Amino acid sequence: MLVVLALAVTACTEPTGTGFIGDDKNPWLKKAEAEKQRRNYVEAAECYEQALKLNPDSAAIHWAVAILDEQQLKDLAGAIYHYQRFVKLNADPERGKMANVFIERAKRNLIASMPNSPLENASEMNDLLQKNRALQDEVDKLRQQLTEIQMRLANQPQTAAAAPPPPPLEPSVSAVASNSVAAASAPPVPNNTATVAPPVPTTAGQPVAPAQPAAHAQSAPAASQSPPINPKKTTSYKVKAGDTLANIALRYYGDRNLWTQIYRANRSAIPDKDRLMPGTVLTIPVKRSR
Repeated sequence: MLVVLALAVTACTEPTGTGFIGDDKNPWLKKAEAEKQRRNYVEAAECYEQALKLNPDSAAIHWAVAILDEQQLKDLAGAIYHYQRFVKLNADPERGKMANVFIERAKRNLIASMPNSPLENASEMNDLLQKNRALQDEVDKLRQQLTEIQMRLANQPQTAAAAPPPPPLEPSVSAVASNSVAAASAPPVPNNTATVAPPVPTTAGQPVAPAQPAAHAQSAPAASQSPPINPKKTTSYKVKAGDTLANIALRYYGDRNLWTQIYRANRSAIPDKDRLMPGTVLTIPVKRSR
């Protein structure tokens, strides 16, 4: 018992392992030792587990956990695993021999604690312990790889996150982006129910404006029959429910066929020439002669 106690004490001053944080800088190791002094062994075991995440190759931490599992928590399987990890990581042959003695003792005690177990011989128990050790080693490797990946990600420059987000698109811009190139190149007649023939040149060489579909004439509100406003300078108009380009042209120009002048001046705000969105503010240019 004196030898065991001496090893438990000297384990706290074990040289720094090959992990990522030295034992002297590992905050979880200090918390574990403090909890063990207060005899809070379960809390101490949890702190040791966190300490191993920061330094999985620390022989001193594995030794301390093995002692805690065997003597206080009576977790003999866990104690055997941590003793074996200590033997693998420890550079002192004499300490390794002592750990092997403790491993055999823990194995015997584990078998003795299972009188009704189907495990009737030590060789079968050893096989299971070896499998458990292999699984624990694999877990340690995966844990170490995860820690390395997290460290690399933490050290990468956050250039993408530092860039300010792009400003939101205005409704008019997003509406224009959704239109096809064909619709933007030449404004067709704002009616999705009828197709108007292209203008035919007159004898004077001027094209004749296309005839306005009857659908626009029928949809015109009664209020549009008032005399045209005919603005002398560019003004604005807020679209109301039921408005069409032809009705607005009739209101301001007295001629439905001049809807194309309003459309050309407001292409960025009119995603669909046949369906105006109420609340859209349109620019009404000065009437141009045809």
